[in-house]
Amino acid sequence: MNYKYLILSLFLIVGIFFAGCTEQQVNEINADEIAKKMQEKYESMKSMEADVLITMNIMGQTKTMQYKYAFEKPNKFYMENDEFLMVCDGKTCYSYDKKKNQYTMMEIKGEENDIFNPDYGKFIKSMLKNFNVSYLGEEHYNGRKCYILELISKENPKEKMKMYVDEEYWQPLKIEMEGMSIEYKNVKFNVDIPDERFKFTPPEGAKLMSSGKMAMSKNIDEVQKDVSFKILVPKYTANLKLQNAMATKQKINGEDIETVILTYGDSGELAISET
Repeated sequence: MNYKYLILSLFLIVGIFFAGCTEQQVNEINADEIAKKMQEKYESMKSMEADVLITMNIMGQTKTMQYKYAFEKPNKFYMENDEFLMVCDGKTCYSYDKKKNQYTMMEIKGEENDIFNPDYGKFIKSMLKNFNVSYLGEEHYNGRKCYILELISKENPKEKMKMYVDEEYWQPLKIEMEGMSIEYKNVKFNVDIPDERFKFTPPEGAKLMSSGKMAMSKNIDEVQKDVSFKILVPKYTANLKLQNAMATKQKINGEDIETVILTYGDSGELAISET
């Protein structure tokens, strides 16, 4: 499966699109207007819940993953199924393996710590920059009226994506691409989600596999304070600007590991990892 598709798909899982467009607007609206309308709609939203189904074709075999998903602004996040749980209260994120009764913990800080609250307008501009978007018509999916959009990569026309976009909220209810599809069902917006949903208490006997801290910033000097080694800054980045710097300090099996990732370009075209 194409790597760019996977990155875009994961973004759509965590993020959501919001805008209020008519059928005529789908064909005529420009990138700036789309970004503006989506941002306006997003700002009016405080939370969402959904059931998410991911279907992947790996070497001829079909794999499916289904989970409950919840998000509350600005950066609370929850995903759970029978095998795992991921939860973040905005300051600390946990990942729990139910079968092995093992978990990891990561504290998050810094100006860019809202990793579950991306800039939707910026993302849409990037999407329209890299894909030709066309309107295919209307269909009903899961009881809701949807606009059908086709995205074709400007770089490689063989890379295509089809979206079933909810008419009311501009939420992709279904995304189809080569070897993968993502479906949102039972979507609810602006629901009251108990704070307990975003908290994690380790079950009895659960083993902590790793713990650490993460710092994110658009300033490399800021994350330099969080690691003991000198961050090497590249002199050549193909004219791509720094988007963010992320530093993590983890203790894994008793060993301290420090990592810095520098990401350049609007779509993360260049990433440099130093450990």
